Amino acid sequence: MKKILVIIAIYLINTIPALAEKNDCSGMKKLSKEYIICTSENIKKAANKKNQQIKEGSAKKTKQVTEGAKKLIENVQNKIKK
Repeated sequence: MKKILVIIAIYLINTIPALAEKNDCSGMKKLSKEYIICTSENIKKAANKKNQQIKEGSAKKTKQVTEGAKKLIENVQNKIKK
């Protein structure tokens, strides 16, 4: 079980920077303070972008659900009136 968690953690660490809108951090030393700040900013930008996409998608879906519910309620009310 620990091996699976380690593999997943390594995979996530490698994929998160790939999703980022990359600033060029290649000219810096790997263990320097500037490199760590640069990569953390890249990860932060990617996370914010993904959160915004999720937020927009959920708002759109909520709107669709409420519109569908309103239509169902109207149909039921019309059938009751008849």
